[in-house]
Amino acid sequence: MLKVAAALVAGVVAMGGWAVVTVKDLPEYFVAGQQYTIEFQVRQHGRTLLSGLRPQLVINSPGAREIVLPAVARAAEGTYAVTFTAPPAAGDVRFTIRSGFMNNELRLYPQPVIAAGTSRPAMAARDRGQMLFVAKGCNTCHSNIDLADRPDNQLVTVGPELGGRHLAREYVIQKVKTPASEKMPDLGLTDVEANAIAALLNGERGALSGR
Repeated sequence: MLKVAAALVAGVVAMGGWAVVTVKDLPEYFVAGQQYTIEFQVRQHGRTLLSGLRPQLVINSPGAREIVLPAVARAAEGTYAVTFTAPPAAGDVRFTIRSGFMNNELRLYPQPVIAAGTSRPAMAARDRGQMLFVAKGCNTCHSNIDLADRPDNQLVTVGPELGGRHLAREYVIQKVKTPASEKMPDLGLTDVEANAIAALLNGERGALSGR
């Protein structure tokens, strides 16, 4: 059965039936009852921005019914946005972005929701990097054995395994900020985002993300 499933995935990939969803700015946490807008891009084969799609955001939180919201196209090519209200109670919320391109979707790590009027400490840079490694779509093309409880997303592995390698921080930042690659796109990462992903791939622990 596993061989059949692997063959089906390989067939879809060969026909160009895969895409990468990249969340442009993901907060470290959400405040209960507040309104947010998530913006994201969809790229076929991780590179070609796809316009004219009908993406959706699926929201699941404990004790509440599933919410499905349509995204709207932005002016920029292959870019979409969806506005929603965070759940009314503190806890974790799960987001899934359906790309609108075949069955490609992105499941994010559970996101914390805090009560209004409260705050929480900044995440450790490595933990933030783990969250972003998935949210930016890196894990679609790169396996990473260091990810804890990785969300169940499609894994195409067109790039090298990045787990367990303790890559030099400066090297990672250079690669994600200025890829200069025919396969890897420029995701427009901020310095803070690049540093967090570098902390994950370098194996750093303890430093704060700075957000």
